[in-house]
Amino acid sequence: MTAAATVTAPPRHRYKGEITDPDRWATWVPRQGDILVCTPPKCGTTWTQTILAMLVHGGVDLPEKLPFLSPWIDADLGVPGEEVTAALARQKGRRVVKTHTPADGFPIWDGVTVVAVYRHPLDAFFSLRKHLDNKREPDEGNPIAGPLSEGLRAYLDGPADRDDFDRDTLAALTLHYTETVLSGRLAGVKLFHYADMMRDPRKAVADLAAAAGIAAEQRQIDAVVEATSFGAMKAKAADYAPVGGTGFWKSDAAFFDSASSRKWEGQLSAEEVAHYDARLAALVPDEAARCWLENGSG
Repeated sequence: MTAAATVTAPPRHRYKGEITDPDRWATWVPRQGDILVCTPPKCGTTWTQTILAMLVHGGVDLPEKLPFLSPWIDADLGVPGEEVTAALARQKGRRVVKTHTPADGFPIWDGVTVVAVYRHPLDAFFSLRKHLDNKREPDEGNPIAGPLSEGLRAYLDGPADRDDFDRDTLAALTLHYTETVLSGRLAGVKLFHYADMMRDPRKAVADLAAAAGIAAEQRQIDAVVEATSFGAMKAKAADYAPVGGTGFWKSDAAFFDSASSRKWEGQLSAEEVAHYDARLAALVPDEAARCWLENGSG
């Protein structure tokens, strides 16, 4: 058991939604060495959590299914908060948890590593549409789930509402990026991009080990790369997908859709791409910051 982490700065805002509940942060009492995976939805969260959990536990055979081992800490998914607290307390040593809340929505702790992962916003949009279509209970009224052109307009033009933050919009994704990366609030944030991770999975695992301060041998890195490949995770989707094995999804395997980038090519008109470009420029005025958000280092 490691020592409790000290809060060095309180949250600046509260983020809430149909699932997101800021009061649930109390279910986790961070320890020195804990890792918080902080990403917008559909940006590689589950993949990153799995890699880090395997690195922390020293092997690819995790002691529990990922959603129980590495909970979405500020989400009410029907599990009582006391159960989440007890499950995390039973874990010895370091824990890995996740959130989709930007960094201004949670405290800063001394000794907690925050890993942030981003993805091209249009890839996130197309992945979100597949995600919504895979729900057994349709998310009726979600504007991005309709016809493509209407869904895209809703995604591009919708606001970022801290009181309704489970509604996915380009503004919400860029607010996450601005407050977590560009604001300087998290001086030691470990920053990753989905496209970079896809281009070189071995480097991604090695870099995540380094970010977590884990001296992983090459053999361990190779084993984690193999176990967290798209095919391997899809084959064991019920162990890795959020609420996997509960019937929440039409298909647990479909939670892992395609592990691809540039999903919009051939799907959007030139006018729609121009609309996206203009909207992103308004939300993220710095050109270099926009370029990294879209492409990573590639």
